[in-house]
Amino acid sequence: MKQKKQNNVPAPQIEKTIMPDATLQVKHTSFRDVLYLALVFILGFAIYSNSIDCAFHFDDRNNIMENPVIRDVSNVGAIWEHSHTRFLPFYSFAMNYSISELEVGSYHYFNIFIHLLNAGLVWWLTLLIFSISGLASNKIAESKNVIAFVMALLFVSHPLATQSVTYIVQRMASMAALFYLLAVIFYLKGRIADSSRRIIYYALFLIASVSAFLCKENSFTLPLTILLCEVCFFQTKLLKIQASKIYSALGLLVATLVIIFSNFSFSVFESKVPNGGTDYAVTSMNYLLTQFKVIPIYIRLLLFPYNQNLDHDIEPSFTLLDAPTLLGLLFLLSLIFFAIYFFKKNRIVSFGIFWFFIALSIESSIKPIEDVMFEHRTYLPSFGFFLALVGLVYHFVYNKSKYLAYFIFMVIIGVNSVLTYQRNNVWKDSLSLWSDVVSKSPNKARPYLNRGVAQWSLGNWKDAMSDYSQAIKLNPNYFAAAYWNLGIAQSKFNQWPESISNFTKAIEIYPSYFDAFQSRGISYSNLNQLKEAIDDLSKAIQLQPSNANCYFNRGNIYMMQKQWEAAKSDFTKAIELDPNYTDAYCNRSNVFVNLNELNKAIDDCSKTISINPNYQKAFTNRALLYTELKEYERAIADYTKLIQINPKNPDNYLRRGVQYNNLKQYENAYNDFDNLAKMQPQNKYANDMKQYLQAVMKK
Repeated sequence: MKQKKQNNVPAPQIEKTIMPDATLQVKHTSFRDVLYLALVFILGFAIYSNSIDCAFHFDDRNNIMENPVIRDVSNVGAIWEHSHTRFLPFYSFAMNYSISELEVGSYHYFNIFIHLLNAGLVWWLTLLIFSISGLASNKIAESKNVIAFVMALLFVSHPLATQSVTYIVQRMASMAALFYLLAVIFYLKGRIADSSRRIIYYALFLIASVSAFLCKENSFTLPLTILLCEVCFFQTKLLKIQASKIYSALGLLVATLVIIFSNFSFSVFESKVPNGGTDYAVTSMNYLLTQFKVIPIYIRLLLFPYNQNLDHDIEPSFTLLDAPTLLGLLFLLSLIFFAIYFFKKNRIVSFGIFWFFIALSIESSIKPIEDVMFEHRTYLPSFGFFLALVGLVYHFVYNKSKYLAYFIFMVIIGVNSVLTYQRNNVWKDSLSLWSDVVSKSPNKARPYLNRGVAQWSLGNWKDAMSDYSQAIKLNPNYFAAAYWNLGIAQSKFNQWPESISNFTKAIEIYPSYFDAFQSRGISYSNLNQLKEAIDDLSKAIQLQPSNANCYFNRGNIYMMQKQWEAAKSDFTKAIELDPNYTDAYCNRSNVFVNLNELNKAIDDCSKTISINPNYQKAFTNRALLYTELKEYERAIADYTKLIQINPKNPDNYLRRGVQYNNLKQYENAYNDFDNLAKMQPQNKYANDMKQYLQAVMKK
């Protein structure tokens, strides 16, 4: 039987969810968005307003305070040679120095400005992600403006960011994040732009990428993050992709990889010798194992930011069988498996989790770093954490009660803002900061050492010695600086044998310890062990031949031995190295006196005075030389200047009175001896001269 012809109806198909082509669905910036950003910036500045006068700390010293490279903002080449991978932060330090030298205000304003910009970029990137059409159909995208606002508030207010904002040198982390976020934004914009604008966004992407690579090494994860964007937002089996977009994206990835690996060296995986108070070498393996414990701490601090610490005391892991290490690994693997499992339900959460791990991977994987944990390393990864957190809250809470979700975020942001403000108070000065660290890492040597330095700078000598001793007790074999600092403190109380013993121990730990050799040499000289003193200072000169102080100190010892030519040579070398070294000129003038070269001695005194018009010793020496040459009027002029500088010094009245008497200016001489007698009523010579001068003036 002939079958009846069927109508042209498509065969039934299994229902599929198909993401539409990737396009950008972004409305123009509204007044609401401007208001949101304004509120973010106001909150951010308010909670960091008490950080403007926070002192320099820790690595600020060698990177900023004692770094000659940043003294000249125009010397771009020197800054580049100093650090290729952190060129832009160092150049920004040079800019700050040109504005305010070592006044901290401009440095903090710059750091806060970068942090606020990053909060704005977090808002922009979040809004952009939810505006990609493939995600715009997701119910969560209906609240994209609020989500972007919440993300920016979470980012700007979290207290863990203080170590990247208030700690000045760690603008390296915040600047890297700035260009990293910009690079991702420009990539996404280019990825979904029409052909006429795509090349512009990709060019901006490359500029931002290179800028990130010039801020900090953790930015080298950028290619992986771009691949993550492809996987999460574009590369689905059911998504139609234009080949030209794929090829251009791959080309950009290859370009960034070439830039990264052009500066790559396998030396980054070499073991790190014991440093920073640790008594073990940091290898790729024990560093990786230790990170299985560290990363969960980062996550805990992001969730519950209590017990923050500049210098965490983390027990190293040497085997996977260690219980905390194994549990940490299992926890991290569970997060990764959860991100994979949750991908179909909420790819935003998965994206955030993978972003966190990728952004953290340079500093928390197999590349050994002397310090296994620092809180500023979470600055860039925190974007992923906040995105995952917001995604989870919206997935599990918002659908049931959006007001409960808002309440949760308000509580988190409010508490974090208060904690950030309080945390900034800890950074006010070195004593408050390192006292906080000591209370939280009482079994670690470095906090005691640094608190001792803070105590010393405040004149709390005994407290400083106590902290140095505790640092040595906790780590007797690997902290040369603790022995040196204790030796310096002991020399303050003229405890020369004890200081020599500690300087010797410092040298045993670190045989090229310049400061220890120089300080031990000075201690030997105070015990009149001059041969040992010269040997140590000569060794110090070998270690740092351009250090003027070593030549000056050795010259002083040659003077004690009356080796005038050797002393003259050292003082001359010190002056060559530092043309404004007033003490070297002054002491060389004494050498010239002993060599009977009085005019040269006068020249050195005059040079000293030209550099420092209030240098009393130089005036005194020159006045004595003028007296020796019978140039009494010049001697009187110098004593007059000395009296102007220090009118309470009786010796200057005595000596000027003698010169006036030599010139037969008896009335002036009488006035000086009268002043001397008033200052020292029992001075027989002053009273005798007054009687003598009265008799002379009566004739």
